[in-house]
Amino acid sequence: MLINFKNMKKITLVIAMFAMAMATSAQYTGHKFFDNWSIGVEGGVSSNLHDWDTPNGGVAGINFTKGITPVLSLEFQLQAGFNDDANWNWFQRSKNIVDNATVMANTKINLMNWFCGYKGTPRTFEVQARGGVGYMRVFFPNFAGNPTKGGNDLNRCVFKFGLDFDFNFGADKAWTFSLRPAVILKTSRDNDPAAVAMGYRRTICDYNDGSCLAYGHNAVGQITGCFTYHFKTSNGTHHFAEVNATEVTKVVEKIVEKPVEKVVEKVVEKVVTKNVGNVTVEFAQNKATLSNTAKAKLNAIEKGTVVVLDGYASPEGNKSYNQKLSQRRCDAVKAYLQERGVNVSDVNAHGAAGQESQRVVYVTIK
Repeated sequence: MLINFKNMKKITLVIAMFAMAMATSAQYTGHKFFDNWSIGVEGGVSSNLHDWDTPNGGVAGINFTKGITPVLSLEFQLQAGFNDDANWNWFQRSKNIVDNATVMANTKINLMNWFCGYKGTPRTFEVQARGGVGYMRVFFPNFAGNPTKGGNDLNRCVFKFGLDFDFNFGADKAWTFSLRPAVILKTSRDNDPAAVAMGYRRTICDYNDGSCLAYGHNAVGQITGCFTYHFKTSNGTHHFAEVNATEVTKVVEKIVEKPVEKVVEKVVEKVVTKNVGNVTVEFAQNKATLSNTAKAKLNAIEKGTVVVLDGYASPEGNKSYNQKLSQRRCDAVKAYLQERGVNVSDVNAHGAAGQESQRVVYVTIK
């Protein structure tokens, strides 16, 4: 099996970019840099995919994972192989306890959250796709079985593709047990003489004509079991948590209700007179104080007159804030009139009554 490293690198980058683009757009808490980290330990078996009669070997490793979104995460993996050198070469056998070591960087895509959406907590069962690139070092203490020769370790770039079948458990889903089948692919056919001499390529010769056919093992399958612990995040849980829409609204309202120090755009509105003999009091944007012009209009109302007040606000801003602003404007007019002996029988604060609503208080004389 011949694998083009450049093409595989491009495919891996495309997968990562596509996953990032398709990640859920909802807002979540617990997404700071030190949030959504987890650590896992795994162990299992491996077997060569070219010769099924090759003896199985053992693998063990440790994983560190950082969740980027509920769909996309990055995994950093260190894995060692035990008694599995036969999975990669033919006759050369390593006498080391650890036959090879691999460092991997994987991209993981949570297929359940991608297609079914994330509800603020992990499901009991989830499936994740995993793919990445890494560096493998294969240890050979002897050259072609000759103890007089020095070691000839081999370095290889490898790709790994697999699936994670996750079972989340615990009161807070802080723990995960995963079954992780995967395929590991080499990026070369080991044509160097040392690799051939060490059995990294198997040679079959026809003694009739002297021709030989050499080939190597380029794909290994493995299945491991992994226990993972998810560290607690800044939101108090062990995973992403959805932002409550009500809480977001409250925060926005608090921001809007703060006094506006600087008006970016000033809207000039014409004076609106509700009825003949009545008074219309105008206010500046986001203000509830009476101007000299407004006081002059109110001074024209005679002492003892009975009036009704209807306050309004312009449509900018939050509904709740506009309601409170129109009430403050009515209170300002009421206080001024009462000081002058005018009887205010009723006060109605209407907030913003449509897109054409004005920043006024209508004083209706009874």
